[in-house]
Amino acid sequence: MTMHPEFVGILLNNNTYRRISSGRIGTESLANYEEAAAMYGLVPCFFTIHHISRDTGKVTGYIPISSGYTKVHIPIPRAIHMRAIYNRRELKLIDHLIQQGIYVFNGRTRYGKDKIHHMLEQDPELAHALPHTVKATPLSIRSMLSQHGDLVLKPCSGSVGVGIMRLKRSPGRTHLTYSRSLPSARGWRTVALAEGRLHPLIYQRIRRAPFLAQQRIPLAEYRGRPFDIRVTVQRGGSGGWEIAGMFAKTSPPQTFVSNIAQGGSAYQVPDILTRCMPHAPVGATLERISEFSLHIARILSLFIPYAADFGLDIGITEDERLYFIE
Repeated sequence: MTMHPEFVGILLNNNTYRRISSGRIGTESLANYEEAAAMYGLVPCFFTIHHISRDTGKVTGYIPISSGYTKVHIPIPRAIHMRAIYNRRELKLIDHLIQQGIYVFNGRTRYGKDKIHHMLEQDPELAHALPHTVKATPLSIRSMLSQHGDLVLKPCSGSVGVGIMRLKRSPGRTHLTYSRSLPSARGWRTVALAEGRLHPLIYQRIRRAPFLAQQRIPLAEYRGRPFDIRVTVQRGGSGGWEIAGMFAKTSPPQTFVSNIAQGGSAYQVPDILTRCMPHAPVGATLERISEFSLHIARILSLFIPYAADFGLDIGITEDERLYFIE
């Protein structure tokens, strides 16, 4: 009797899928999925949302064979790991799959920064570890600037620091730091504004898309540059949350964002803690960061039940207080 393999679905974006036949995949490592699936006696099937048929309940995709990959036409796998970003119309199909009893991990994780903030502030412990954040309007920006003196204005949706701005008060002046370019360390500039005035760019951006006005946390610094810590949290084999890794990142001199795509630099967390906080036991601080990150993941998973992983930016101040940045 022939045993048919059990498949696990890997939902890719169109560009990655098209490259499978050539073997030049890019940054996505299909071999990692193959190795992980093999540990549980599964075979990964790689496909895009356009290869799923609601009518037949089947999918066309690639599976690995000894000589590379071959196309197959199989029933939709019972478990799918989503590795692509889709629009609202396409996400309706994801919702349909979930309603049919299919487990779609990371099916809906692209929540705006405002939604994530709202989820976390429901937890009393985390509410004290969030920067003061409000919807950005001309009135709220002026109020927040008066209250905190240093603000970050960030789009609710977006990544790698695109569109983010900083407003900082000084006697008689307010300084705006912003970038008009694509993600890079170049293109950043700082301009002085008269007291009480907002730059036209701020009006333009907050009219075009929803923005948040957020208190800028005075982060600890390494060589005069603020740093935060990127923590990757993933579900383990038992379904519980585990720390997969972490690294510290500093902002380049001409800007305030630490994203690597914006010219930020990456460091080992123990090294940077040893140099910046010699008075604090490194092991204990790492443990606090880990527990803090795991708690965030557990709270988020109450709202996002099939999330498989989170990338968290954790801030730490000179007095060792931890904050969730985004």
